[in-house]
Amino acid sequence: MGVMHPPLPRREFLKLLSRFGAACACGGMAVRLAAEQATPGGPAAPQKLPELKTLAYCGLICDDRCPLFKVTRTNDAAAKQKVYEEWKWKEKFGIEFNPDQVFCYGCKAPGKPENIPHSRCTVLKCSAARGFDSCVQCRKLADCDKDLWKNYPDFHKQMVKLQQAYAATDGFILS
Repeated sequence: MGVMHPPLPRREFLKLLSRFGAACACGGMAVRLAAEQATPGGPAAPQKLPELKTLAYCGLICDDRCPLFKVTRTNDAAAKQKVYEEWKWKEKFGIEFNPDQVFCYGCKAPGKPENIPHSRCTVLKCSAARGFDSCVQCRKLADCDKDLWKNYPDFHKQMVKLQQAYAATDGFILS
């Protein structure tokens, strides 16, 4: 059984989420979704949703907007230490800084090692076990009580909204 960690204060969560995004691009996803909303008094703009296969299992998009994803590519030890400290990996995961442990290729990178947050992510494990590209495909998402959603309820609400946006498109099926 995994170790339970107390929920972060909202400010710390938002800071972590905007940088880590799993997890890397939640802020980017929110900006994209907000930008694609209808303008006041105008017609609704068609939503351009990312392909499900490009989403992380939790619904994020992992790319260079995420500092951890970026420092993994550059392999800059000083930048890795900064991410380690800002994201409080010692407190959260009980590990001393080791640049070889501070990395992220995304949770779907074939042949790449799993980082410590991914090894403890119940959303990743559930979504992968069910064969989903992302948990937004799960009809139980709104009522899901996995640790990630309990600890980050605003992120959960955002993913439920993303699911609703997908559900409004042709051919999207909840499983």
